Amino acid sequence: MTYTESDIVPTVERLAGQDVAALTQEQLDGIDQFHAGGPQAVDRLLPGLRLGRGMTALDVGSGLGGPARQIARTTGCDVVGVDITASYVAAAVELTRGAGLADRVTFLHTPLTGLPRADFDAALTMHVQMNVRDKRAFYAGIAARLRPGGRLAVFEVCRTGSTPPPLPLPWSLDGTDSFLPTAGELRRSIQAAGFDLVEWSDDTAWTTAWFADLGRRLATAPPPVSLPALLTDGPTRMLNYAIALTSGTLTVHRGTFTAPGTP
Repeated sequence: MTYTESDIVPTVERLAGQDVAALTQEQLDGIDQFHAGGPQAVDRLLPGLRLGRGMTALDVGSGLGGPARQIARTTGCDVVGVDITASYVAAAVELTRGAGLADRVTFLHTPLTGLPRADFDAALTMHVQMNVRDKRAFYAGIAARLRPGGRLAVFEVCRTGSTPPPLPLPWSLDGTDSFLPTAGELRRSIQAAGFDLVEWSDDTAWTTAWFADLGRRLATAPPPVSLPALLTDGPTRMLNYAIALTSGTLTVHRGTFTAPGTP
């Protein structure tokens, strides 16, 4: 299993030398966004989600909760995050409490199938489906939890051919839990789950540039704590991911879809 990190918040506080509630938003952005692109990637998804006050979004595979909190802060909506890694959910809850957003952002330790609601206005997945074998069933489960016409935004990693990327990777240590589709396969799986396509964009060049800028910033002024420092073999995993993007082995695609039915 890849996601085995524990005691995440105590580790952050030890490395940062202060309570998580005292961390700046810039410091948190380097910790709680478990995907390439950081908060800027979330910003790229927001227009397609069309969220606002009085609405509720579903973050599937919510990790440490950075995107969910960012969406709530930016749009004023409520957010529910679900994740199957208990230690990540516990950290997300504590980070959200420290950010003063516990009244609007909720995290549940449950698979998507354990979520009974079917009234979400929008949903998102960011670097999640690589660990999911049956992608059509996964996205059909999301469609079943959206109101008619609800929006789905994805920011996901795909393969370009049969050449495997170097291991370990942020989502897989040994490859046994990595199920990478091509971009076309992923798009067709989402549409086969009942979604209608609104937008599909290759964000590989943008993501590669983000990695290059991140590398320069870390080399110039490394922060006391960053996401790679929290992960098992984190620096190697992040470097391998960046190399695979640069070499063309992997791509990152961003998409917006609408759920079946009339709003």
